[in-house]
Amino acid sequence: MARVLIVEDDRDLRNGIACVLEKEGYEVKTAGSLFELQAAPTSWADALLLDITLPDGSSRNYLKKLREVSDVPCIFLTAHSTEMDMIEGFDAGADDYITKPFSVPVLLRRLKAVLSRTQKEQGTKYCTRGLVYDFQEKTLTKEGVLVPLTKTETKLLEIFIQNRNQVLTTEILLGKIWDIDSNFVDKNTLSVAVVRLRTKIEKDRKHPEWIKNVFGIGYKWSDKDEE
Repeated sequence: MARVLIVEDDRDLRNGIACVLEKEGYEVKTAGSLFELQAAPTSWADALLLDITLPDGSSRNYLKKLREVSDVPCIFLTAHSTEMDMIEGFDAGADDYITKPFSVPVLLRRLKAVLSRTQKEQGTKYCTRGLVYDFQEKTLTKEGVLVPLTKTETKLLEIFIQNRNQVLTTEILLGKIWDIDSNFVDKNTLSVAVVRLRTKIEKDRKHPEWIKNVFGIGYKWSDKDEE
């Protein structure tokens, strides 16, 4: 089931929503302010339920910045129901807008609709911690910036993503990469491709976050969001 991050300063409302979602099978985490939201695992979440007016400010600016690196669906929860409030909410990047007080069944339907819609839209995309790979367009962006890849690097990245959190032996990788332009890829070429890919996506390629060495065997794409 999907994972939902609830950001709401009203503790009773926050806990009430969390309780309902958990009963529906959702995995839930919560925050009560912008300060707590800054430390919240937004990359973990499949959807955000975000109160606009929080004790330490408006969450609109936070969502605008988040939209630079993430397409995680967001539903604004707010007591402000004017047309301009709604327009500003959508302009900030919200996928939906629910005014308080609201019906819990309606909230559940809206949440399911947003998740269903965005899952279809992102069916050809892999998104995690600032990285977005589009399988259809064969493009990779990091923190919103396009990362140029060679054909071999692109194929290697796709193999890693499609087999994330699984150990891939060198032999398996060589067999899968072989058919690109019918070029032969040996262990040295594979090693160079891994190093180049790490250089392009890792903050520190000597201490990789994604492409891990499995000593004496091969490599593993480590997706912490799914472990």
